[in-house]
Amino acid sequence: MEKIEWVHQAAGERFGGLELNVLVGFVLVTDDRKSMIESMAPAFGIDADEVNHVPIALVGTIDEMQEELQWRRENYGFSYISFESSSWETLGVLVGRLAGT
Repeated sequence: MEKIEWVHQAAGERFGGLELNVLVGFVLVTDDRKSMIESMAPAFGIDADEVNHVPIALVGTIDEMQEELQWRRENYGFSYISFESSSWETLGVLVGRLAGT
């Protein structure tokens, strides 16, 4: 969030017209999101509650991922989300939902 604030301050009034992009490099579809997030927390050096919102990772069921990406759009302002090519097929349904198709 701090880095987004830096961009906001630098852009000033132009901030609303910017497109914020994030690359999600780690995607794991799982029914046991809680355990995965708890095991990832030490690697990020943050507590498990914060891991869920780390922009470079996306963990959980497709429904949970959809909720998280919508949260990130609303709270971080990400309007453009990229995924590593290894995740494209897995996330096709999710991308379709977010695009409204």
